[in-house]
Amino acid sequence: MTREDVLLLLVKSGELEIDSQGRVWRLMKRGGNPKRNGFGVRPCQKVRAEFMTRDGYLLVTTTISGVKTTASAHRIVWTHIHGSIPNGLTINHRNGEKADNRPENLELATQSQQRRHALTVLNVNRNRPKGSLHPKTRLTETDVVRMRAERASGMKVKDIAKKYKMRPKAVSAICTGRTWKHI
Repeated sequence: MTREDVLLLLVKSGELEIDSQGRVWRLMKRGGNPKRNGFGVRPCQKVRAEFMTRDGYLLVTTTISGVKTTASAHRIVWTHIHGSIPNGLTINHRNGEKADNRPENLELATQSQQRRHALTVLNVNRNRPKGSLHPKTRLTETDVVRMRAERASGMKVKDIAKKYKMRPKAVSAICTGRTWKHI
């Protein structure tokens, strides 16, 4: 039994609820003092059952008989609506928002399909953002084209470096194509 299956049992029992927007709600609370009023499940105020991780995904957790079970909310929503997730496939968020678990935003995909989706549709390259997308660059693609044209016309590297307030070594790498290779 997968982690998703354990949490789906709680949906079937009425302890959790999944709404049409893919949000998971807690309707019943587990706990109690076995010596005073016994351990059990009691109705509680309807609250969101998910919590957000540092990387933006929503998780749902519960403890049953001392065993803690945690699963990704998007996997629970998919399994609740469509059934089990086949081996080798994952759940992809079409719009790239990890906390958006609306059924129409979720789709099955392999890891390579997810990566291709991130690169082509969402324009995300987490490993090596290029050019002006890199967080530390001060240059634009236009600046690079201009630098190369100035160098090709005979301007000295040290003068180009001074103009763009850069080190000559960095300007040389740009002008010779060792960096900014995508242009």
